[in-house]
Amino acid sequence: MLHALASCVAAGIATAAANRGITLTKIDSVARGSMDVRGILGIDPDVRNGFSNVDVEVEVEGDADRTALDALIAASTKRSAVFDVLANPTQVTVRPA
Repeated sequence: MLHALASCVAAGIATAAANRGITLTKIDSVARGSMDVRGILGIDPDVRNGFSNVDVEVEVEGDADRTALDALIAASTKRSAVFDVLANPTQVTVRPA
């Protein structure tokens, strides 16, 4: 999930840059999350199974000023499907085929 988030944000930055005529020379995105494994392992039923927090660090360089590059990050986050699924409640159904 963390790789999907970092990749989706990076792809969104590249797309937004292309749409705005900005040439990028570097995109580096790293996602980290904290999780108490007692939940996922079933050791403690009161501990959440998933991440308690997720942090994404993005480094972007290109032929635009810092404000424009930061705007690419903001636009990418706003349009990221993976970010949306993580940040907002999403109904998920699992059933036999």
